[in-house]
Order: sequence, then C-alpha cells, then structure tokens
Amino acid sequence: MGEDLMTKLIIDDQLVERLVEQVAPLVNAVTGWELGRVNCRAVPKERAFEELILGRLRSFGIPALDDAPRGIFDRLMEYFVEGNALAAYLSWNEELVVIRENVDDSNLDGLKLVIGHELAHRAQHLRHPDLFTQVDEVAHLIATAYFEDALQPNLEQLATTVLKIQPVMTLLESHAMYVQSMLASRYFPAARIESHFSLPVLLFRMFGGLKTSQYTAGASAVAVAMASGDIDRLYQEPGRVFDLGGDLEGNLRR
Repeated sequence: MGEDLMTKLIIDDQLVERLVEQVAPLVNAVTGWELGRVNCRAVPKERAFEELILGRLRSFGIPALDDAPRGIFDRLMEYFVEGNALAAYLSWNEELVVIRENVDDSNLDGLKLVIGHELAHRAQHLRHPDLFTQVDEVAHLIATAYFEDALQPNLEQLATTVLKIQPVMTLLESHAMYVQSMLASRYFPAARIESHFSLPVLLFRMFGGLKTSQYTAGASAVAVAMASGDIDRLYQEPGRVFDLGGDLEGNLRR
C-alpha cells in the first residue's frame, strides 16, 4: 500500500508503553546511559497545553487550573503547543507523553523515533539531573515573573534569563537529536515522522528561532564528544556546546 493510502496509527497507552520498552534499550545502546523505568501515556491534542504547560506550572506550586480563564498570551501559547508538540518528557513527573493526533500520520518507526528522542531526555535527566534543575529554576523564575507582573512584564530581564540557560537547553536538545539521528540510521531507516504544514507550525518556524536552534546549534560539539567518549565532560561544561557549530549530518559521518 502506498504512503498516501496508509491509515492513521491508533495510539493509546498500551502502544506507547510497548514502544517505550522496545526503544529504551536502543537509546541505552547509543548513549551508554541508564533510563530506569519511565511512566508513559498518550494524551489527546486538546490536552497538550494542560499537560505540558499547566502541569509544569503546578510543579512550581503555581495554582494553574485547567478550566481557569485564559488571557491572550495563554491562548497563543495553547495554540502553539497544540499545533507543534509531538511528545514530551515531563521531568517533574518522570513521565513520557505522546500527543496522539500530532503523530498518528507517522509510520510506526517514525513514532519510535519520536519516543526515542524523549527517552534521550529521560537518560539525560537520570545522568545529569543538575542541568534539569537549572532549567527548572529558570522556568520557575520566568513563570513567577509572568504571573506577578503579567500586565507589565520586564521583557528585557526575561530575555536575559532565557539566554543564560540557552547553552544547557541547546546541549540537551542537540544531544537528543543526535540520538534520534543515530536511531534512524541504525535501526529505523524507513521511519517517517508526521510533517505538519499548518498556521501554528508556520508561526513557530518564523518566530521560534531561539527554540528551534537548540536542536542543531550544538550538533557538532555533541557528535565530537560522542565519538571521543567525552560526552559527560561536555555536560559538565555546557558552554562548550557552541564551539564547533551545528552541522549534525556532517558530523554523523565522522
């Protein structure tokens, strides 16, 4: 049957759990890092904002209710998250969630790659929890500033805070993309991940440059560190992640 005639994947908790069990040993083989046991489930697209954003706020002790009235910024964030998120590792719950409708046009191997990317974050969390603590501290500061000064947020201060954590975020995402690429080349060469072309995706590509750059800007440093067995040292000095630029495909061929 041709690709155009492929039926959608039926993604439920059982499928996600089964694929996590299959992919976790492969992520361990690529990274050399333990993953332990991780809870996992599938969530509908319309719950993505509540699970990924409001859940994180609640982990900070901020009373973010699912049914609370939302301002324009919250609705814009909800629109972006629902339109772009494929899956996420929720470090505060030690849980992996897959956004059903955003990946159900992938093939099964494509879904395995999506899960593999998030399992890489799980391995990072267990191996280097201090970096996740740093990210949480910055996210908490930003969330608190937003809620305490929502009418007149200090955008310059918030931007400075975000930039301070950029090396860590770039290392985490570039390393996860390296793992995803290695999984694709070694185990899932026919993988196809659902590709959206919608307004939220277009807007994210236009205005989400700081986030999207995290997936590639540290690719070269990660590839070199993985090849030399020096990846843990890079995690101890995340500022080095920008040293070599970001040609992931070129460095995978080294």
